[in-house]
Amino acid sequence: MGRSDIMHWLLAFVLFVTLSTHAAAAPADAKVGGPHIRPQDTRITALLQEGILRSSTLRALVERIESSNVYVYVGLDRLMKPYLAGRLTWMGQAHEFRYLRASINFDLSADQVIATLAHELQHAVEVIDDQSVVDERSLVALYRRIGKPSRMELNSGWETAAAQAKGYQVRRELIAMPSGTTAGAFNEFGERGKL
Repeated sequence: MGRSDIMHWLLAFVLFVTLSTHAAAAPADAKVGGPHIRPQDTRITALLQEGILRSSTLRALVERIESSNVYVYVGLDRLMKPYLAGRLTWMGQAHEFRYLRASINFDLSADQVIATLAHELQHAVEVIDDQSVVDERSLVALYRRIGKPSRMELNSGWETAAAQAKGYQVRRELIAMPSGTTAGAFNEFGERGKL
């Protein structure tokens, strides 16, 4: 097992323990079946961990999702249009569980990724709060009700004031606690260091 494999395993373990601790504190009636936020690579894992340490707003969003019936797969998208920071899409439903994907623009800086992650996780909370969202069609219907058309995605994108506010709040919290001021700082390769 190489150093990068060990670091990947260690980061996944640390994130699992952190998220499991939050899930264990969830109400007894919450449907918890493991981490509900599922990073798809080491950079997202490290930045999510960093964000949880530096932002109480992001931490609260994670706790809310962990105590829900929604799973969110999070990944970086190298092919995302340069004017987009992120996007939430429907993946599917199995029994009472619903699955979403938060895609984040690969080219963003570390703090931009964390703030965008908070923005997209707020969208996931909006889905959690509306049990009628069970497919792509009902997801679009939700955003037609609670959102406004995005200027960035004129044909298919929607935006909410709550998601924009969460992203801005997390940016302010990240400025107040700069990278490297916590013990959980990792670079894009999963190694300790300045982001």
